[in-house]
Amino acid sequence: MTDEKKYPCILMFGCPGSGKGTQGIVLAGMPNLKHFAMGDIFRGLDKESDLGKEFLSYSTKGLLVPDELTVRVFRKHIDERIGSGEIDLDYHALILDGIPRTVSQVRLLEDVIDVKLIIHLMIDDRDSLVARLSGRAKKESRPDDADPEVIKKRIEVYEQETYPVLEAYPKKLIAKVNADQHPLAVLRDIADCLLDVVPSKI
Repeated sequence: MTDEKKYPCILMFGCPGSGKGTQGIVLAGMPNLKHFAMGDIFRGLDKESDLGKEFLSYSTKGLLVPDELTVRVFRKHIDERIGSGEIDLDYHALILDGIPRTVSQVRLLEDVIDVKLIIHLMIDDRDSLVARLSGRAKKESRPDDADPEVIKKRIEVYEQETYPVLEAYPKKLIAKVNADQHPLAVLRDIADCLLDVVPSKI
Protein backbone atom coordinates (compact mmCIF):
# COMPACT_ATOMS: atom_id res chain seq x y z
CA MET A 1 0.00 0.00 0.00
CA THR A 2 1.21 3.50 -0.84
CA ASP A 3 3.44 4.79 1.99
CA GLU A 4 1.95 2.06 4.23
CA LYS A 5 -0.60 4.60 5.46
CA LYS A 6 -4.11 3.45 6.28
CA TYR A 7 -7.05 4.76 4.28
CA PRO A 8 -9.28 6.97 6.48
CA CYS A 9 -12.76 5.56 5.88
CA ILE A 10 -16.44 6.01 6.59
CA LEU A 11 -18.44 2.83 6.06
CA MET A 12 -21.94 3.00 4.58
CA PHE A 13 -23.72 0.05 6.08
CA GLY A 14 -27.22 -1.27 5.59
CA CYS A 15 -29.32 -3.91 3.90
CA PRO A 16 -30.02 -3.91 0.14
CA GLY A 17 -32.26 -0.97 -0.75
CA SER A 18 -31.41 1.10 2.33
CA GLY A 19 -29.94 3.90 0.21
CA LYS A 20 -26.20 3.40 0.67
CA GLY A 21 -25.36 4.14 -2.95
CA THR A 22 -27.71 7.10 -3.24
CA GLN A 23 -26.36 8.79 -0.13
CA GLY A 24 -22.74 7.92 -0.91
CA ILE A 25 -22.93 9.54 -4.35
CA VAL A 26 -24.42 12.73 -2.90
CA LEU A 27 -21.81 12.92 -0.13
CA ALA A 28 -19.06 12.47 -2.70
CA GLY A 29 -19.98 15.94 -3.96
CA MET A 30 -18.11 17.30 -0.95
CA PRO A 31 -14.52 18.22 -1.87
CA ASN A 32 -12.82 16.07 0.78
CA LEU A 33 -14.94 12.93 0.43
CA LYS A 34 -14.52 10.13 -2.12
CA HIS A 35 -17.18 7.48 -2.63
CA PHE A 36 -16.29 3.92 -3.67
CA ALA A 37 -18.84 1.15 -4.20
CA MET A 38 -17.25 -2.28 -4.44
CA GLY A 39 -19.77 -3.38 -7.06
CA ASP A 40 -18.74 -0.48 -9.31
CA ILE A 41 -15.07 -1.31 -8.80
CA PHE A 42 -15.66 -4.91 -9.88
CA ARG A 43 -17.70 -3.84 -12.91
CA GLY A 44 -14.96 -1.42 -13.93
CA LEU A 45 -12.23 -4.07 -14.12
CA ASP A 46 -10.54 -4.65 -17.46
CA LYS A 47 -12.06 -8.00 -18.42
CA GLU A 48 -8.84 -8.96 -20.21
CA SER A 49 -6.60 -8.31 -17.19
CA ASP A 50 -5.59 -11.08 -14.80
CA LEU A 51 -7.79 -9.60 -12.04
CA GLY A 52 -10.66 -9.14 -14.47
CA LYS A 53 -10.48 -12.74 -15.64
CA GLU A 54 -10.28 -13.97 -12.06
CA PHE A 55 -13.37 -11.93 -11.16
CA LEU A 56 -15.29 -13.24 -14.18
CA SER A 57 -14.46 -16.82 -13.26
CA TYR A 58 -16.71 -16.35 -10.23
CA SER A 59 -19.29 -13.79 -11.35
CA THR A 60 -20.23 -15.61 -14.56
CA LYS A 61 -21.06 -18.70 -12.49
CA GLY A 62 -23.17 -16.76 -10.02
CA LEU A 63 -20.62 -17.34 -7.27
CA LEU A 64 -19.62 -14.87 -4.59
CA VAL A 65 -16.21 -13.30 -5.10
CA PRO A 66 -13.82 -14.67 -2.43
CA ASP A 67 -12.82 -12.28 0.34
CA GLU A 68 -9.11 -12.35 -0.53
CA LEU A 69 -9.79 -11.40 -4.15
CA THR A 70 -12.25 -8.68 -3.13
CA VAL A 71 -9.68 -7.07 -0.84
CA ARG A 72 -6.94 -7.39 -3.46
CA VAL A 73 -9.07 -5.66 -6.12
CA PHE A 74 -10.08 -2.94 -3.65
CA ARG A 75 -6.50 -2.19 -2.60
CA LYS A 76 -5.25 -2.08 -6.18
CA HIS A 77 -8.05 0.29 -7.17
CA ILE A 78 -7.43 2.69 -4.28
CA ASP A 79 -3.64 2.59 -4.52
CA GLU A 80 -3.81 3.45 -8.22
CA ARG A 81 -5.87 6.53 -7.38
CA ILE A 82 -3.49 7.51 -4.62
CA GLY A 83 -0.60 7.15 -7.05
CA SER A 84 -2.35 9.32 -9.65
CA GLY A 85 -3.01 12.06 -7.09
CA GLU A 86 -6.80 11.64 -7.20
CA ILE A 87 -6.77 10.66 -3.51
CA ASP A 88 -4.72 12.44 -0.86
CA LEU A 89 -4.87 10.46 2.39
CA ASP A 90 -4.08 13.62 4.38
CA TYR A 91 -7.12 15.36 2.90
CA HIS A 92 -9.70 12.84 1.73
CA ALA A 93 -11.87 10.42 3.66
CA LEU A 94 -13.18 7.44 1.68
CA ILE A 95 -16.88 6.55 1.82
CA LEU A 96 -17.03 2.78 1.32
CA ASP A 97 -20.12 0.90 0.16
CA GLY A 98 -19.98 -2.89 -0.06
CA ILE A 99 -16.65 -3.46 1.67
CA PRO A 100 -16.00 -4.91 4.17
CA ARG A 101 -19.08 -7.09 3.83
CA THR A 102 -17.91 -10.15 5.77
CA VAL A 103 -16.09 -10.61 9.08
CA SER A 104 -13.23 -12.18 7.14
CA GLN A 105 -12.87 -9.00 5.09
CA VAL A 106 -12.77 -6.97 8.30
CA ARG A 107 -9.74 -8.98 9.39
CA LEU A 108 -8.07 -8.73 5.97
CA LEU A 109 -8.51 -4.94 6.02
CA GLU A 110 -7.38 -4.29 9.59
CA ASP A 111 -3.99 -2.97 8.47
CA VAL A 112 -5.41 -1.20 5.42
CA ILE A 113 -8.35 0.97 6.50
CA ASP A 114 -8.81 3.31 9.46
CA VAL A 115 -12.55 3.29 10.15
CA LYS A 116 -13.59 6.68 11.48
CA LEU A 117 -17.34 6.09 11.48
CA ILE A 118 -19.95 3.53 10.40
CA ILE A 119 -23.22 4.96 9.11
CA HIS A 120 -25.83 2.27 9.72
CA LEU A 121 -28.84 2.98 7.52
CA MET A 122 -31.75 1.24 9.20
CA ILE A 123 -35.14 0.21 7.83
CA ASP A 124 -37.16 -1.86 10.28
CA ASP A 125 -40.22 -2.22 8.05
CA ARG A 126 -39.50 -5.27 5.87
CA ASP A 127 -42.46 -4.54 3.55
CA SER A 128 -41.16 -1.02 2.96
CA LEU A 129 -37.76 -2.43 2.07
CA VAL A 130 -39.20 -4.93 -0.40
CA ALA A 131 -41.24 -2.14 -2.00
CA ARG A 132 -38.12 0.02 -2.34
CA LEU A 133 -36.19 -2.74 -4.08
CA SER A 134 -39.10 -3.57 -6.36
CA GLY A 135 -39.37 0.08 -7.35
CA ARG A 136 -35.65 0.25 -8.05
CA ALA A 137 -35.90 -2.83 -10.24
CA LYS A 138 -38.48 -1.14 -12.44
CA LYS A 139 -36.55 2.12 -12.71
CA GLU A 140 -33.09 0.63 -13.27
CA SER A 141 -33.98 -2.68 -14.99
CA ARG A 142 -32.28 -4.68 -12.26
CA PRO A 143 -33.42 -8.31 -12.54
CA ASP A 144 -31.93 -9.18 -9.13
CA ASP A 145 -34.55 -6.91 -7.52
CA ALA A 146 -37.54 -7.87 -9.65
CA ASP A 147 -38.67 -11.05 -7.87
CA PRO A 148 -40.01 -10.58 -4.31
CA GLU A 149 -38.66 -14.01 -3.32
CA VAL A 150 -35.19 -13.08 -4.59
CA ILE A 151 -35.40 -9.82 -2.68
CA LYS A 152 -36.27 -11.65 0.53
CA LYS A 153 -33.37 -14.05 -0.04
CA ARG A 154 -30.95 -11.14 -0.51
CA ILE A 155 -32.15 -9.63 2.77
CA GLU A 156 -31.70 -12.98 4.52
CA VAL A 157 -28.15 -13.32 3.17
CA TYR A 158 -27.40 -9.80 4.38
CA GLU A 159 -28.69 -10.58 7.85
CA GLN A 160 -26.73 -13.85 8.07
CA GLU A 161 -23.43 -12.91 6.43
CA THR A 162 -23.04 -9.12 6.37
CA TYR A 163 -24.83 -7.84 9.48
CA PRO A 164 -22.25 -9.58 11.76
CA VAL A 165 -19.66 -7.12 10.38
CA LEU A 166 -21.16 -4.51 12.71
CA GLU A 167 -20.26 -6.66 15.70
CA ALA A 168 -16.62 -6.67 14.60
CA TYR A 169 -16.28 -2.94 15.29
CA PRO A 170 -16.59 -0.94 18.53
CA LYS A 171 -20.13 0.27 19.16
CA LYS A 172 -18.86 3.84 19.59
CA LEU A 173 -18.05 3.94 15.86
CA ILE A 174 -21.63 3.11 14.80
CA ALA A 175 -24.12 5.89 14.06
CA LYS A 176 -27.67 4.69 13.50
CA VAL A 177 -29.70 6.59 10.90
CA ASN A 178 -33.37 6.04 10.07
CA ALA A 179 -33.29 5.34 6.33
CA ASP A 180 -37.07 4.97 6.06
CA GLN A 181 -37.68 8.68 5.56
CA HIS A 182 -37.29 11.30 2.81
CA PRO A 183 -33.80 10.99 1.21
CA LEU A 184 -33.03 14.60 2.14
CA ALA A 185 -33.90 13.88 5.76
CA VAL A 186 -31.57 10.86 5.66
CA LEU A 187 -28.83 13.06 4.16
CA ARG A 188 -29.34 15.64 6.92
CA ASP A 189 -29.00 13.00 9.62
CA ILE A 190 -25.89 11.53 8.00
CA ALA A 191 -24.32 14.99 7.70
CA ASP A 192 -24.89 15.56 11.42
CA CYS A 193 -23.01 12.35 12.15
CA LEU A 194 -20.10 13.29 9.87
CA LEU A 195 -19.40 16.75 11.28
CA ASP A 196 -16.98 15.49 13.92
CA VAL A 197 -15.07 13.03 11.73
CA VAL A 198 -14.64 14.66 8.31
CA PRO A 199 -11.76 17.14 7.83
CA SER A 200 -13.08 20.70 7.74
CA LYS A 201 -10.50 22.24 5.42
CA ILE A 202 -11.51 22.73 1.78
